[in-house]
Amino acid sequence: MRPHCLLQRSGLILLLLGFSMPGLWAQEAGETLIKRDPINHDFYAAGQSVHLIGPVTGDAILAGRRLTIDGPVSGDIIAAGETVTINGEVLDDIRAAGRLVQINGSVGDHIVAAGETVSIGPAARVGGWAWLAGQRIEVLGRIDQQLKVAGNEVVIGGEIGGAVAVTGERVRILPGAVIQGSLRVQSPRPPEIADGARILGDVKHIPMPEVEHAGMLKAVLLTGLMVSLSVMLTGIIYYLLFPRFSITASRQIGLVPLASLGLGFAVLLLTPLVVGILFALGVGFLPGILLGAAYLLMVVLGGMTGVIYVSDVALRRLFKKETAGKGATVLALVGAFVFLALVQLIPVLGAL
Repeated sequence: MRPHCLLQRSGLILLLLGFSMPGLWAQEAGETLIKRDPINHDFYAAGQSVHLIGPVTGDAILAGRRLTIDGPVSGDIIAAGETVTINGEVLDDIRAAGRLVQINGSVGDHIVAAGETVSIGPAARVGGWAWLAGQRIEVLGRIDQQLKVAGNEVVIGGEIGGAVAVTGERVRILPGAVIQGSLRVQSPRPPEIADGARILGDVKHIPMPEVEHAGMLKAVLLTGLMVSLSVMLTGIIYYLLFPRFSITASRQIGLVPLASLGLGFAVLLLTPLVVGILFALGVGFLPGILLGAAYLLMVVLGGMTGVIYVSDVALRRLFKKETAGKGATVLALVGAFVFLALVQLIPVLGAL
């Protein structure tokens, strides 16, 4: 994709994600969306489950819990969800984020993907470069150009046409892997290079000190407490400054919950990718800074709106108060913050 086109499209995506009403953001929204017929235009969708089977002539921009693309897409794929599975042919770029991101088809240009697990399957072929980040990264297919990876566990078993740069705790190069460029690994331990792996360039290991887990846990807990108190104070100030607006905005969540959730995940996960792309373009440095600042503001206001929604629901349903005073609302806000802080202690659910 040409840089000026990418810049224009990134700006369009920002407008769609940041300023559209949730019900207008998607061409289609619903619990389950299955599209078998050809789509002869850009396609925007949000839902619990979105499954594209037929071809898309244009871009596919999707948000939801389970996203599956089996049909060919002639443009870009931009996707955010719990699981993102791309099996079809993509003629341009992929930008995806989720708990599990799987790419099994061919990609005409580059990939930018982040998730708990990111997998480039054995049948995948990427015509450009790939930038991947996550807890576990697995690259078993072919990437024609360079590969950059950041993850806890990184496994490379495919063919890489350029240089490979990896930052991670454990790095494994499997038998049959081919790296036509150099291999640069920043890790506490040297990379595990199996017999049968071929690296045509030089191999460089940059030691990285082990992290003291007990000290790190203490620092994380202390930081989390300070952040929680700061967020609570910010939420109370936000409500007191804009009481009517904040309540009205939070009640929109109850009117369109699924679309609100999809839009929220899309903004949260995709905007950093857009910012990174703008910085990578060079000419997008200033828009990247402005978008980054807008992103921080959107995240804060979105989080505050979500907490106000929880407190408003508690006042209306538990205490039967449709129009509560400011004092009662502030107390409900504090209760909502404490409730959400306790929920964070629950495994898996707390992380969500």
